[in-house]
Amino acid sequence: MVLQLYMLNLSPPCRAVIMTLKALGLEFEEKTIDVVIGDQLTPEYLALNPRGKVPFLKDGDFLIGESRAISCYLCNKYEKKNGGNVLFPTDPEQRGMVDQFLYISEDTYDRIESYVNFIDVFFGNGTTKDDKIPEAKKVLDLYEKYLSKSTFIAGENLTIADFHMSSSLLLLDLSDYNDFGDYPKTSAWLAKIKALPYFDACNKEAMAMFKYGYQEAVKKHSKC
Repeated sequence: MVLQLYMLNLSPPCRAVIMTLKALGLEFEEKTIDVVIGDQLTPEYLALNPRGKVPFLKDGDFLIGESRAISCYLCNKYEKKNGGNVLFPTDPEQRGMVDQFLYISEDTYDRIESYVNFIDVFFGNGTTKDDKIPEAKKVLDLYEKYLSKSTFIAGENLTIADFHMSSSLLLLDLSDYNDFGDYPKTSAWLAKIKALPYFDACNKEAMAMFKYGYQEAVKKHSKC
């Protein structure tokens, strides 16, 4: 049975899961849940996922939500069938590092979302919070420190931690934030992620649509 991913491709956490699926070479069926029009609140979807969030995965009779948990599950079940456990290593210390950054990615996502302020931009009357630029730089400082110790975020190999940590940071592109001069290791790491053979298929079109909608909303508010 083909995996079914309930998702919205504009969502960075959804795209992190899609990168996991692509990295594992897994086929899946996309089930679009448009949170803008309220698909996540329908009785049918809430019967699957009571939290009403995306992404959400259906693997036969097995149901699982939360993007990081989904990525872990996919690796636990399917990566070893492909000859290894690199994306989510089984060594306790290596896995501990990956787990650490999966948790950290929740915080970095929230802090960067607070800076770009996209909920208020789309649904309120806000714009990018320029007063929070120092906060954005604090997040980048953290990335730079982490990446001073290794090539990838959790070690010398690509892992699912890179997918989730990069999906957070890529939110900065919404506001054309490009002040990476003090963060050469972070810039180099992001370039490696963007060079992955499946990165564009997972991200390019969705990121462009998200950025266009965001910047048009900012223009609209600036004229009010």
